[in-house]
Amino acid sequence: MKRSVLALLLLCLVTGGAFSQKKETFIVKKAGQLVDYLSERKLKGLDTNYVGAPKKNWTILFNTYVSRMDFDLRSNVLEEEEFSEGPKMNRSVIDMHSKSDKVLSLGLYYMGYGLAYSQNLGKGFAKSMSLSLYSPKIGGEIRYHSTKNIKGTMDMEGSDFKMKLLGGEAKMENLILNAYYVFNPKKFSYASAMNYFALQKKSAGSVLAGFSAHRTRLTSYEGWLSYMLGRVNRLKINQFSIGAGYGYNWVPVTGLTVHVSEVPLLLITTRSSTNMKSSGNDGWDSTQKLGQKDLFGNKARFSFSHMFRVSVSYQMKDRYLVGASCLYNYYRVGKPSQYFMSNEDWSIRLFVGYRF
Repeated sequence: MKRSVLALLLLCLVTGGAFSQKKETFIVKKAGQLVDYLSERKLKGLDTNYVGAPKKNWTILFNTYVSRMDFDLRSNVLEEEEFSEGPKMNRSVIDMHSKSDKVLSLGLYYMGYGLAYSQNLGKGFAKSMSLSLYSPKIGGEIRYHSTKNIKGTMDMEGSDFKMKLLGGEAKMENLILNAYYVFNPKKFSYASAMNYFALQKKSAGSVLAGFSAHRTRLTSYEGWLSYMLGRVNRLKINQFSIGAGYGYNWVPVTGLTVHVSEVPLLLITTRSSTNMKSSGNDGWDSTQKLGQKDLFGNKARFSFSHMFRVSVSYQMKDRYLVGASCLYNYYRVGKPSQYFMSNEDWSIRLFVGYRF
């Protein structure tokens, strides 16, 4: 779903012949004003030697998306062995990923504003939401995923212990807000690379500033998983990061745009909270105290995350569109020798379009 349902409805009235009526209604007048406003803003403030706009205003776009979440967790766990002199320190290794989510989408747009209908085929995510805005100077994405369709492995370093993690034994949630600022919006067009309602005529690049807010939730329904997490039944992590990077649109031939952008992010703050299992007589314990809520600490840590974007698109005769893009986000928190988590969230998109 794109930016404005009302805008599309008003524009449909205009192009459907509403102006042929002798007496223009209030709605038709406002729709006409909206069309004029959007037309004026198409190339406002842009260097038209580098960035252009399609001559055809209407676009039908067919998309297919494949998305997935990957988690990597490490924890130090103390185990009281029955026939040993004392507790033994074990290092748990947990690798898990969600089932791939597959979505088909068909949309109708006017100058980049419109509506789309989506059908989930893979059903990897129980809940999923994605919104994006790629304006010349600022923009970004909001992504949310939730699923119990998780697979993975759990093992202890230096031992033969290994278990498979099956679907339904845990729940993962990701909420990601990414924002960017373009320092050279007159020549470098993020819109031409990511939503294809602008045209990059000549190769150009720009320094980018980035901000990311990321929330991860992991809930365990399986005893062994809770144990290997350090007696944690539920783990919640909130991260805020800022950074700077670079984006480049390469135009080797007319109509073909290859985009690559990378924004490394410095983690400025982390908040985490847990629900932990109570101590029992089963010999299991963790390096964390049972009353301890924050496993990672609230202080800023020198840790990098990444926002990576890549796309290839080809626009022919101002009418046909074809291409692919990938969004990749990487987050990490903690120390690899202690309590540590890394999280990858990615989506691949293939699309074809027709302008008229």
